[in-house]
Amino acid sequence: MDKLKKGERFKIYTKYLLAEQSVTIKAFYSFAIGAGIPEITARRDLKLLENLNYITLEMGLVKYNSAIARETTRAEKTLENKEEKIKIARTAIKLINSEEIFVGPGTTCEAFVKSINKPIKLLYTNGFEIAKLAENNENIKRVVVIGGKLRPQSGAMCGPIAVKTLDNLRFSQAFITITNINDKLDMFNNNEDEAFFTSKVIENSNQTICMIDVTKLQVDSHGNIITNAANIDYFVLDQQPLDEWTEKLKINSEIKW
Repeated sequence: MDKLKKGERFKIYTKYLLAEQSVTIKAFYSFAIGAGIPEITARRDLKLLENLNYITLEMGLVKYNSAIARETTRAEKTLENKEEKIKIARTAIKLINSEEIFVGPGTTCEAFVKSINKPIKLLYTNGFEIAKLAENNENIKRVVVIGGKLRPQSGAMCGPIAVKTLDNLRFSQAFITITNINDKLDMFNNNEDEAFFTSKVIENSNQTICMIDVTKLQVDSHGNIITNAANIDYFVLDQQPLDEWTEKLKINSEIKW
């Protein structure tokens, strides 16, 4: 059996725990081994599941926190809508018109950075994974990381230090992604610090391109408001959205898919 990636393991765990709700730690390890996951890996994953609020460990039991809202991990996000992200990335690359750009964190932005086939002299980012991928892309000559507190859930570096750094930076183009957008065209991120950082990037950019798949267009969106779509120059999607969304987004922005 091929080695399972973290996102795949977490899907296996959550499906099992959703069905059982509460199991002994011993039973959890036995299940993991039966699913082809080494016990030493399952032990590390169990601690991470607790840290991310998926479970509560209590008196030798693993209790699934089914009623508690939690953020999807980066590993899980990587497995979602892979083809859509690649399509979005290829479309967004056509919009690059500067040799100095900012790219935010997120798995869609990761697909974008991997696919860059134009010469980029300088790429700014506050994404840990983005920086690693950019360093490995021969078309990107220099990478500048805007540091701050690292969020493992998304690979973003944010907080007061990162925001302070932005005070002295201006970007020709910024490529970002978001958690979702509501019918009033307010844009959201799950995390308050990330939302605020992204709002400052938009303020400091001559042009902002937001890359999203159509599943993020949601009437009842929630989270921390970044900005309104009126402040975005381009939306790049995986396909044409429903007519009502198309008409709303086209009022202030251009749409590509």
